[in-house]
Amino acid sequence: MGGALRKDPLCGGGGSPRLGGRLNGGVPKGVGGHCQVGGGGHETGEVGGVWSPCPKVGGIPGQGGGRRVALWGGVGGGAVCPLVAVIWAGGLWGGGMRCRIGLSSQRIALARSSITAAAAERPSAVSRLRVSPHNPTPNPTPPVLCHRPVSPRSRDTAWPIKGGGGLCLDSGGGGRTAGSGAVRCGAGMAGLPIPGLLVPWFCLQLMGTSAFNLDAANTLLKDGTRGSLFGFSVALHRQLSPEPASWLLVGAPQAPALPSQAANRTGGLFACPLTPEPSDCWRVPIDEGVDLQRESKENQWLGVSVKSQGAGGKIVTCAHRYEARNRVRQPLETRDVIGRCFVLSQDLQVHDELDGGEWKFCEGRPQGHDRFGFCQQGLAAAFSPDQHYVLFGAPGTYNWKGLLFVTNIDSSDPDQLVYKSPDPNEKVPGAAGDVPQNSYLGFSVDSGAGLTRRRELSFVSGAPRANHTGAVVILRRDSAQRLVPEAVLPGEQLTSAFGYALAVLDLNSDGWMDLVVGAPHFFERQAEIGGAAYVYINPAGHWDAATPLRLTGTHGSMFGIALGSAGDLNLDGFEDLAVGAPFDGAGKVYIYHGSKLGIVVKPAQVLDGEGVGVTTFGYALSGGVDVDGNLYPDLLVGSLSDAVVLYRACPVVYISRNVSLIPANIDLEQNNCQHHEGICVDVQACFSYTATPASYSPPLVLEYVFDADTERRRLGHPPRVTFLGRRPSDPEHQFSNTVELPRQHTRTCTAATFQLQDSIRDKLRPIAVTLAYGIQGAGTPRHSRSATLPPLPPVLSPQQPSSHRAEVHFLKQGCGDDKICQSNLQLRFQFCTRLGDSDFLPLPKGADGTAIFAMSDQKDVALEIHVTNEPSDPTEPQRDGDDAHEAALTARFPQELPYSAVRPYDGRTATDKPVVCLANQNGSQVECELGNPMKRGAQVRFYLILSTLGITLQTTDLAVELALSTISEQPDLEPVVARARVVIELPLSVTGVAVPPRLFFGGTVRGESAVRRESQVGSAVIFEVTVSNRGPSLKTLGSAFLTLLWPHELSNGKWLLYPLQLELVAAPGLRTMCSPAANPLRLALEPPGEAEVSEEPPMASWWVPAPAERRKNVTLDCAQGTARCVAFRCPLYSFERSAVLTARGRLWNSTFLEEYLDVTSVELIVRASVSVTSSIKNLVLKDASTQIPVTIYLDPGVAVAGGVPWWVILLAVLAGILVLALLIFILWKCGFFKRSSPDLPLLH
Repeated sequence: MGGALRKDPLCGGGGSPRLGGRLNGGVPKGVGGHCQVGGGGHETGEVGGVWSPCPKVGGIPGQGGGRRVALWGGVGGGAVCPLVAVIWAGGLWGGGMRCRIGLSSQRIALARSSITAAAAERPSAVSRLRVSPHNPTPNPTPPVLCHRPVSPRSRDTAWPIKGGGGLCLDSGGGGRTAGSGAVRCGAGMAGLPIPGLLVPWFCLQLMGTSAFNLDAANTLLKDGTRGSLFGFSVALHRQLSPEPASWLLVGAPQAPALPSQAANRTGGLFACPLTPEPSDCWRVPIDEGVDLQRESKENQWLGVSVKSQGAGGKIVTCAHRYEARNRVRQPLETRDVIGRCFVLSQDLQVHDELDGGEWKFCEGRPQGHDRFGFCQQGLAAAFSPDQHYVLFGAPGTYNWKGLLFVTNIDSSDPDQLVYKSPDPNEKVPGAAGDVPQNSYLGFSVDSGAGLTRRRELSFVSGAPRANHTGAVVILRRDSAQRLVPEAVLPGEQLTSAFGYALAVLDLNSDGWMDLVVGAPHFFERQAEIGGAAYVYINPAGHWDAATPLRLTGTHGSMFGIALGSAGDLNLDGFEDLAVGAPFDGAGKVYIYHGSKLGIVVKPAQVLDGEGVGVTTFGYALSGGVDVDGNLYPDLLVGSLSDAVVLYRACPVVYISRNVSLIPANIDLEQNNCQHHEGICVDVQACFSYTATPASYSPPLVLEYVFDADTERRRLGHPPRVTFLGRRPSDPEHQFSNTVELPRQHTRTCTAATFQLQDSIRDKLRPIAVTLAYGIQGAGTPRHSRSATLPPLPPVLSPQQPSSHRAEVHFLKQGCGDDKICQSNLQLRFQFCTRLGDSDFLPLPKGADGTAIFAMSDQKDVALEIHVTNEPSDPTEPQRDGDDAHEAALTARFPQELPYSAVRPYDGRTATDKPVVCLANQNGSQVECELGNPMKRGAQVRFYLILSTLGITLQTTDLAVELALSTISEQPDLEPVVARARVVIELPLSVTGVAVPPRLFFGGTVRGESAVRRESQVGSAVIFEVTVSNRGPSLKTLGSAFLTLLWPHELSNGKWLLYPLQLELVAAPGLRTMCSPAANPLRLALEPPGEAEVSEEPPMASWWVPAPAERRKNVTLDCAQGTARCVAFRCPLYSFERSAVLTARGRLWNSTFLEEYLDVTSVELIVRASVSVTSSIKNLVLKDASTQIPVTIYLDPGVAVAGGVPWWVILLAVLAGILVLALLIFILWKCGFFKRSSPDLPLLH
């Protein structure tokens, strides 16, 4: 159905805006259909705006006339199918037709790829199809390619979208296309805008059916005539009189015509009984006969829509392309595509007009495309929930603005109680507004009481092309017998076809009807989304405040093209929703449950067409009616592949169950098995069930399984129990059987026994027993040879878990009065070096407390482990320190230090049993058992022997992760890391000797300029420095240098020890010079062994210090700052085991005579050290330096020659004696030596 036709040069210009002129060869598939384009077999002609591949005379293309068709689309434009790419058996129209496609230049590549895909299926069909750019309109929207997917159930027909035009999605406002035979583009309602969306060529994705209570194993499949589009529309119907019966009503709008209809294809309505036979559907006898002077039923699409009022209600089905004829075979002959509908009684018959009959609202009304000439009544039809009204959509009225007709179904004169949406020129009351032209209002229709006001009936209609996004209009009746818009819900995305499908239902059971709107052309390219369904939870009638929830489908799936209320599938009090996605693989139907909070966004079930061998599965839906009599609503699914599938709902049961274990606690010291030694536990389970309705109470057989230690087995641990009397197929930790529940609310019990295995390790954690159960036979196909369908087994409600868990505990010893084991495991550790098999010595530690491991010849290093379990506070021993069950130590080692062995501490452990450690294959992890349990107050001490063979020169540190574990309660057990620093000790030693070790100075003082030869300097000395290497060659470690600190001068700049010559012998025959060069004054050197220079006579001096007046000694050392040194750097090239440096020098005699004449001795220090330049950061040099002392004395001859003459001494003695005699004489004269006595008194 197109919009207002454009006047375009390629359309012949100036043609009538409505479909006019003589018709040729057939009836259109939509509004427009087969239209005469040119006269006399020419390609252009008298009717503008409509193009057709049909010749003027001759019926079908390929049998004469024109071969050329131009197809394009434009906004608001006329009849254009964008691209004819639907290929069927026999080739493309059978003739050499060329399609000139109106594509923008950006879409040509897309078109070619589409044709290539078509050629892959049928090469002959597209061998002559050529794509060329043609753009007749100024700014056309690029059209979309249309495909016919390959299907295992494919027919030799195209797959039309609703409205009958083939799978062709128009980008423009018009939709009138050609379409007889193989090419069916989206005429009429098919012309929906989807720029850039490519209907998939292959969409077959495998997806299983997620099951709830729609039984996918016992479906009912019904087939129709090939190519009839059997399944285009569906409805579930229950007949109550004259005889009860259930029917599957199926529309087949391309079904062959009846003999009395004088046409090829008219479509029809079929009724299928509920039998296993797939081909027993029969055609409902309506619409027989034809008056060719007044009407045409060719391609009228009877069955395009079908609805039922439910049990005992009426049925409506429509033919939206039914044509009314005027002035047949006259020059001004017209055909008006008005459409019509039939209302049938519950027994699928038309008894009289009061009961139903034929409904044609557009007949007799003003014609033309701007009025009712392309009415297309019945493209959508529905009944009101109160069963008083029937709704008809007429999307072709008023320039395809569309219209909604509502009439009282019980009225004998329908026109007296007809309500319709406003005309374009009619003033609409209220602020809701209306939709513009080319909106397709009436494309989908529904109604409900409680949409805008409680218990008040409102009507809903979709307009999928309103404002190019789509819209949904909610209308109500007013006093003027018209429908007035109360709310308009706009679409979200351009060309999404929002409003294509509708469903009115109460998802949250609040009394307000909710609304679900389909937008099958919604897409998000990056998110791979194709199709959407918008769920509006009714905000108490205030639709302007409604915020929809968007459900989406997979890319290209057309999710939301069909919507339907599934009724209350599980009888939980909330209506459920079904959403079709016919191009999601073979097609899928998604079932969403309602809830108190609205819709549950996760699908409760997904029905897959691949499981039933049907493609385009989910194109039509009908639910909410119980047709098999089990009081649960069923679901009928239609398709475009001439097949429908009935899914019956299974009854839902709720299982009450409990599990008890006897005894409740296991005493490991008490054997209680009845017939043999061991510890046994009895497991008892009791079941009962309830269901809705209460009358449903058949016997029920449950299959159940007891499963023990599931959590431990999930972690990879073995089970601790063995069930007795289990089936041979059951593993030791399981017991399976069946139990029969005779009726609802009847309790039935069953039991089993398991025995504890010997030597279990886990004696602390309880043993958990899980009961899993299910209904026997649920989900399996049931075959019946009878004409009736077998009853379905019930299913378990997913709202309750299908399993139950119970535990039996151990009686805990050593865990205090509270029976809660709270251990206090503490860990201490240290790295040790291994001296022997059982002798260990701790490694030295650095300043930060980190152990230092020096690389050497030892192959092992030990890690001492000490674990205790004592109370943390001796004053409160009950706080912790309980038995540590399954106490263990897990150690993870670096690649350089793998595990080797375990050794006891001091030849034994602190416990009675030795520690057992189990390592993995490469030694990177080991687990040591410390005791089960490790008793209160116990301690464990042992050594982990680690191999050092993996340590390389690049290894700088070692880290071992240690983690204590226990199943007792101790939350502070965190892993710790034992670290050691790796150093590489170079076993280099430096020794030195001075020859001779004692030197003397004397003679006369000479200035530096007076010294010309070596012998004039002073005493000679030779230093020999030896570097020894006890380890590997230094070539692999770096470059080594020997540095000699030579004290060459004093701080005042005077020469001290003059260097003459340095020579290094690093290997036999290899001599190396040092830098800087020796002998800076370039003195004349004497050959070794030549006589030393002779001493000169003692210097005449009246006074030389006596030895007692000299200082004892002086030390000259650069390290102390008493001398200045020059550093001679000697490279140790090719250094293997030893190298010898010979340094020859002489004392500078003049300096010693000037500075150290008054000293007893002078100690001169020469220092030597080895350094290594390497990229290895952890190199350590040990004993790599030395100092060589030389003691220097004053020449003894010089000291004697410098004494006091004898006569000076004699004169001094005599002078002293004379002075002493003179002093004595003077004192005598003075009476100093005379003794005086006091006067004594006279006594009388």
